[in-house]
Amino acid sequence: MHKALGLQALNWLLKLEQRLQRDGSAAIKADSKIAAQVIAWCIEQQLLPAHSARLPTVPFNRALLEQIAEAQQALGQACFRQPLSSQDRLEQSLYSQQELKSAGASPRQHRVLVRLNTPLFAQGLPALQFSDLDWQQLPLSAYDALLVVENLDCFYQLERFTLALPYQLPLIIYRGDTQYSSGCAVLCDAWPQTGKPCIYFGDADLAGLSIAISLGCSSMLLPELSQFQHAASPAMLDNKQLKFQPGLAAMAMHPAFTPYQQLICQQLKGLRQQQMQAMPLTPVPLLNPPPQITPYSDSGMLAYRSRNLR
Repeated sequence: MHKALGLQALNWLLKLEQRLQRDGSAAIKADSKIAAQVIAWCIEQQLLPAHSARLPTVPFNRALLEQIAEAQQALGQACFRQPLSSQDRLEQSLYSQQELKSAGASPRQHRVLVRLNTPLFAQGLPALQFSDLDWQQLPLSAYDALLVVENLDCFYQLERFTLALPYQLPLIIYRGDTQYSSGCAVLCDAWPQTGKPCIYFGDADLAGLSIAISLGCSSMLLPELSQFQHAASPAMLDNKQLKFQPGLAAMAMHPAFTPYQQLICQQLKGLRQQQMQAMPLTPVPLLNPPPQITPYSDSGMLAYRSRNLR
């Protein structure tokens, strides 16, 4: 029996069905690898006559796609109508015996490593300070800020730093390596919907600044400027980071961050996160907030005015 259709063929069928919902039918040329695979599979399942592979075009209609979907389900294969992109592997297994590891959510796609604000105590265990969990299960509205910590050693020993955070209950997460970076990125994408600040705490160098901006962080935890000037050094900025310099140097930063930008982007100095121990650290705004557009009516015409929120 012909092997099950792969992810590309399933996506091809889904797009074809959307097209047929509009047009009713389509003449398909077997001039692409994916179309040829689908036609061969249909012949194998006796949904198309055997000579179809030799025809210049093969007619597809909604009735044929219905038969394809029914055959896939009867064979225990992934059906092109399944929402593969939103299903994890356990959910996929409920609908088919076919494994599609490249489709849907990976096991760690939404996992983040969280530092608990209040340790938990369980019998026979040391105080539980960290938790690996799905960020979608967190009540984001309960937190007043998101703190993203770059280096794992600093994350585990955050108590060794003096954090002057003006927030009562921050959500503290590790930015992540290959295991946690995807979950952090997805959470940071969703965080702006809360309307609350996102703070980056990591190396104060070109790479760290690039990461903070790419994650959409509104500020960076840094020592007071005079302390930063004294402690920062070109030796703590790797030459591999120079690729970020032109773009970062040209960015319009918040006035409070501009002196740091000059030290990092022009004097090419850096300050490693580990070197910030014993320094009081406060959030320094990164980018200027965008102007707010307020609609108003003027003589019956709709106009707009821009209000600078700085």
